[in-house]
Amino acid sequence: MVPDSLAALVSFLLLLAPGIFWQLQRARYRPAVKESTLIEVSRVVLTSLAATGLAAAILAGWVWMPLYRHVESFASSGSPVTSVPYIAAVVATSLLACGLVLLASLVKWPGRAPINEGRIWSQALVDMRPAGARASYLTVELLDNTVWKGELIGFDSDPEDAQRSLAIGPPVRRKRPREEFENLDDRWRVVILPESQIKSIQVVYVEN
Repeated sequence: MVPDSLAALVSFLLLLAPGIFWQLQRARYRPAVKESTLIEVSRVVLTSLAATGLAAAILAGWVWMPLYRHVESFASSGSPVTSVPYIAAVVATSLLACGLVLLASLVKWPGRAPINEGRIWSQALVDMRPAGARASYLTVELLDNTVWKGELIGFDSDPEDAQRSLAIGPPVRRKRPREEFENLDDRWRVVILPESQIKSIQVVYVEN
């Protein structure tokens, strides 16, 4: 959302920004669950109201009361009131509210390791791979109980799960149900396995 007016900017900073910041912090420590849009929006707005109200109370003596007296003095003199001090007060209040939200998240989830971003595929196949590993060998079991073994060649990250796949290469071995593993000859350079057909993946990192 891009604020297109002063009122929209103020509303975003005071009524949405702290709540959105809380949602981002919450997502780092709690697994995502399916919720209705009403619940999510309500949490953002209520969190923003609480954090902004507390921040405004903290800043009342240093920011808002002096600003109120400043506006009154301009109004009594008939001079035009500039919006710069008002915007500065709003920004200061929003920043403090976001800081309070961050502090609350540290208190609520003390010492808890944040949830890693990204799919577990990329974590296991890329991020968790030791620095000295030469290759990653996969054992992939499909839904029809066929098992493939081979070196990881690559995988894609299409937004749709059904369109994702990974590729393994030589040495490639295959085991069909009720059969033994067979080594496939050099014609089988790359085998592409669609994610929708994969039951499990075992990863072994091979060092140099």
